[in-house]
Amino acid sequence: IGRLGKAPVFFGDDSKGARFDLAVNTTFMKGGKREERTDWLQVVCWNGLAKSCEKLAKGDRVAVAGALRTRDWEDDDGTSRRSIEVHAASVEFLHVKAFGNS
Repeated sequence: IGRLGKAPVFFGDDSKGARFDLAVNTTFMKGGKREERTDWLQVVCWNGLAKSCEKLAKGDRVAVAGALRTRDWEDDDGTSRRSIEVHAASVEFLHVKAFGNS
């Protein structure tokens, strides 16, 4: 469960894929003090699920279930990189501005 960092980006033929960054906050105790950590996850959706994400925007809160996958790619300098992505099986819209429930 987290909030979108910005609106999804659509890619592929007929926008069959969507990608968005999700900020997930975790609260924990450290040395008797409450602390918070934010992890950023990259979420990838396909086909009908990608289409259903069209109304999502920055700050919307969603719950995502899916599988972790690695993706190898090269950056602009030609350096090999590896990303870990969540390939979504479902996205539940919790608080979405476009639906008036935020």
